[in-house]
Amino acid sequence: MRARLLGPCACALALLLLAALPAHAVDTTRMPTPALEARYLTLTHEFRCPVCEDESLADSDEAYAGEIRTQIRQMLLAGQSDGQIRDYLVSRYSEFITFKPEYSLRNAWLWLAPVVLLLVGILVAVRIIRARAALVDQDVEPVEDDLIADPRMSPAGKSAVPR
Repeated sequence: MRARLLGPCACALALLLLAALPAHAVDTTRMPTPALEARYLTLTHEFRCPVCEDESLADSDEAYAGEIRTQIRQMLLAGQSDGQIRDYLVSRYSEFITFKPEYSLRNAWLWLAPVVLLLVGILVAVRIIRARAALVDQDVEPVEDDLIADPRMSPAGKSAVPR
């Protein structure tokens, strides 16, 4: 009985798993020339989806990303340069839409923060190491005294004398 049910159950499980797989966007947009097609692909991979935030416009299956791809396509067909398209998208969606934001004073802290945090970490580590070294220098007791066991302590380190 089990053997007869195993096959159909396995098929049903496989179908459920296939149905649960996420659908990936397939951009079927074709540009009139290979040069425009290459520019379109470059631009759609250069910008992030404002909804997904972790995928490029080309990889996103969100409807909003599709609208932005349509805007890019229309601007390319209208003869706008890549720089003009970038400027338009950044002015409309802010620097967040770009995967590689430009270096500017406004976002300099983003680029400097890792370096500053690394330097702070090094300074903290140096201070801790120096403080521990000073504690070792202040320790005037001989090392042998540290090894002498307290007679009230058992070998396991628990007090042998009841309190």
